[in-house]
Amino acid sequence: MTQTNTATLADAYLHTTYRVLAADESIDIRIGAVNPALERLLQAGQVHTWAFVTASNPRSQELSREGNAKRNDAMKRSLREAGWRYLEALGVPDRQGWPPEHSVLIPGIGRDEAIALGRRWEQNAIVFGKAGEPPELVWIT
Repeated sequence: MTQTNTATLADAYLHTTYRVLAADESIDIRIGAVNPALERLLQAGQVHTWAFVTASNPRSQELSREGNAKRNDAMKRSLREAGWRYLEALGVPDRQGWPPEHSVLIPGIGRDEAIALGRRWEQNAIVFGKAGEPPELVWIT
């Protein structure tokens, strides 16, 4: 990935709302901003870390809706088989031209495990967070 591509992708990721579809509310996460509703969710689940991951559009190459659905279903199946609990989520870009990406928020997952998951599903980056700290964009190399 070139420096220009990285800067363009970083800008796109920073201008995205990472929306968690929790049971009783949607939680909108932004990179760099602590979210009180997310903090309550983590506290209720007695976890201190989380990651926001998708299997959609590997390496930012847009796939069909059906192709992305198959990839995300396979990712969720692998998470369930591994014993991970997750919440449905959407990556919603601020700008027009790129559709929302179906994703998951995985409470309790560690940074290295989340990076490995992003790598497995051919993502450029994931969003990772710790309780009480702002979420960060983590590049996958």
